[in-house]
Parts: sequence; C-alpha cells; structure tokens
Amino acid sequence: MGGLAFDFARMANLDTELQTAADQAALAAASQLDGIAGARARATSAANALISNPTRFANDGDTAAVGIASVTYYVDKAGTTVATSDTDANFVDVTVETRTANFALTPIVDAISADMSASAFAGVGSAICGVVPFFICNPTEPSDNDDNYYPVGVETGVGIVMAEGGTSWGPGNFGFLEQLGTGANNAAEALASNALFGSCSATETATTQTGNILNAVRDSLNMRFDYAAANNATCKSPPCSPSNNSIKDLVRPSNNCSWQENPATLANYQSKRYRPNSNAALDSSITPEIMGHPRDMCHAYSATTYACAYGRIGDGMWDRAAYFRSNHPGVNWQTETGLGPNVTRYQTYLWEAADASRRGSKSVGTLASYGTPQAGRCAAPGLDPDPAGIDRRRITAAVVNCGSVDKSIGLNGKKTIPVAGFIDVFLVEPSLKRTRCSAKDKDCDDVYTTANDIYVEAIGAAGSGEGGSVAQISRRDVPRLIR
Repeated sequence: MGGLAFDFARMANLDTELQTAADQAALAAASQLDGIAGARARATSAANALISNPTRFANDGDTAAVGIASVTYYVDKAGTTVATSDTDANFVDVTVETRTANFALTPIVDAISADMSASAFAGVGSAICGVVPFFICNPTEPSDNDDNYYPVGVETGVGIVMAEGGTSWGPGNFGFLEQLGTGANNAAEALASNALFGSCSATETATTQTGNILNAVRDSLNMRFDYAAANNATCKSPPCSPSNNSIKDLVRPSNNCSWQENPATLANYQSKRYRPNSNAALDSSITPEIMGHPRDMCHAYSATTYACAYGRIGDGMWDRAAYFRSNHPGVNWQTETGLGPNVTRYQTYLWEAADASRRGSKSVGTLASYGTPQAGRCAAPGLDPDPAGIDRRRITAAVVNCGSVDKSIGLNGKKTIPVAGFIDVFLVEPSLKRTRCSAKDKDCDDVYTTANDIYVEAIGAAGSGEGGSVAQISRRDVPRLIR
C-alpha cells in the first residue's frame, strides 16, 4: 500500500507538470492571436519558446523542458472548426509530448509504467475601450448563431443610417450601447469631448441601452461639425473641438454659429440643395449651390424608404460627380492623386482636410457656407484629422448579430447580444431637420431628414490599422484558459 501511494503521488506530480506545461504554452500562444498576418506562426513560436517547463518526475531519461507535440487553431470556442487563416484563428489547442513514469515500489519493479500527456485549450478575452456607444445590426448575419465569431458584413465605403429619427433597430433599441455610467447625459458628454472616456465594451458581447436618446446626443455629434450648442452646455468636459474640415450642406450668417438650409423654393430647390428626384446621380446640368458629403444614392431620394438591398446599410454608391461639381469645380476627381473613381467620402474628407484651400467658403446672399471652423462663437481652429490617430469625424461602432437574441422575436428590449466586430465610421452629415424646399410653399415635400438622423460611412475594422483607428480606441486582451 505504501508503494502504491508513492507511485500514485509520482504519477500525480508528473500529470501536474505536464498539465502546467500545456496550460502555460496555450496561454502563451493565445496571447499572439490578434488576427494580424503571422499570428499563428508567432503563437506557435510562443508555445514552444516563451516558457520552459522542465519535468522532475519522469523516468524516460529526459529531464529537459516538456516539448510541444501539436498546436491546432480553431475558429470557435467549441473547437469544432479548424482555423484556415490568421484572421479567424481565435482559439488554440496545445498538446505536450508524452512522458513516461515507471512504477518504483510496486511488486513488479520497472515492469509497469504509465505514459502520460496533457492538453490545454485557450483563447483571448478582449475589450475595446474608448467611445463605443453605437451599434448596427449585422446585415449578413448567418442563420447559425452558436458562437460569436463571424465576419462583419459591412464593407468599406458603404453608407449606414445608424439612427433614423424615431425608428428603432428593434423594439426599444435605437442603436445605442450601454456604457459605464449609463444614460443620455454620459453618452452626450463622451461624444462631445476631445478626451477618450474610459468606458469599455467586451468584444464578444454588448448590452444595448434602450430608449431614444437621440435628442440628447445629436448636439454632441454636431459639435464635431463646428456647431455651438447653447453656451456649449453639451460640452461638460472641454475642449470639444470640431474637425478642421467641417464641410456640410448648410449655411449661416457671418460670425454666427446658427445653422440653416440654403434658402430654396419649390421651383429652384434642386439648384440650391442636393435633393435628388430618383435613386440615380443628378444630371450633369444640375449643380447644387450648397452640397455636403451626400448619402448613398439608394438612401438619398427618400428619408424613410430605401432602395438599398440591406435597407439601412447602403452600397457605397454616392453622387461623386455632383459633389465635386459643387465643391471642387475644375477638379478631375477620377484622376486626381489621392482620389480616383471609387473614392470614399472619408478619403475625400481627408484630401480636403490636408489643404485649407479645398475647404473654402461660398457666399449665398447674406449667408455663407464654411468648410473650416470659424472664430468667434464657434469652436475654431479645429483639429487636424489623423488617419492613424484621433479624428473628430470618426467614431467606433459595434456590428452585432441582432437575430441571435431570439430567433422568434429578434432584438426586443434591453439585451446582451453577440458582437460580430467593431468598425470605424465617418460622420457624413450633421443631424438636422432637412426639407426639399421652404415650408412656405404649399405643395412642397417638407420631409427629407429628421433632426435625429445619424448618417455615417464605414471606414474599416476598428484598431486594424487598415483604414480603422489605432490611437482613437484602445484594445485590451487577456489570454484565458477555457479547458
């Protein structure tokens, strides 16, 4: 009995050594799974070399560090789908080499031995920190929602109706995520201030904030376009600067920060404002006098009925020709360096921001449009956008699998929902009630956008460095053992 106890203890210690080696190797490997090219190679190297785990209880004559027998990468937490690329390698399974323990004090000395091995399965728990108050529903969400790891079905350059007046993505959900310090005031403060607030959102799931808080946050977003709310009441954590490129489809009196539409009538509104009568580009004979970065054409004709295949998610086809006729006459945008035939609104914005002469002003009677923040009551001089850093017209949003909440009723009330990914988006236009022409015209269609609309363009994956931000948000990753 004494010999059996001794041998069992020896085997238990060897098992502990091997399992510890597998655990540490799996954690080391998981720490490298960042979705960037070379992740799996770095992870395998870390599993083999980052930590040395010698064994003292084996009898196979090898007292060196425990070796790694195999490293396998998986897409899902269940370990059923093997990863085929660095991008979808989300979990790692590490198995260490077999070691042998001989029974020492049992009746048949050296005749009985135990071959032992161990394995561990690990992944990375992540959070994105900064201002992440918005979500949109994944337009290409798969029907099988057993896990959260799906590619985001939002392509770079597409327009998105992130918030649409009083219309929700689902009952009670208007596109906002719960943050530390919930409520409309906290969301408004975070969106107005230049500072990055410390609220974090898990990368796997997010909790929605119910209720329509658009009235409370729209001024905060508009401050990024050189708008001063009443005595800057929205700016509770100054400074609250605009971008140095605040081109928009609005005019205002000189040295006054109040906005208004370019005056128009039923007879001349198409030459005064960008108000298409179809889902196609304007005829080349029509040049809007005042035009900001427009919506996708499948969103631009009607404020509520869209011709886009995914409804509130557009197709990236916007009226580039009309925009350049209006704002940059004489510029061949299709061949201009830094632009090109498929230029996005965000790329156009950066091209304009790089040269103050591209952000000129226009006089419209006693009114004017300004592309550069104005001194006086406004918030001049504005911040230069940094594609790799802070940009006041770029925010981060979560793309969530709304149908995962409940396949029978969908998104309904406050829910914790799976996140497909995070994207950076460009603020295309200020939030404002827009009309086709003056309400004084009895026959005028007086609805174009509401004051609570928020329209954006997808830039790229947040934190990717490939069109998405790096410094604007911070990502915190912690490797964790799963089994």
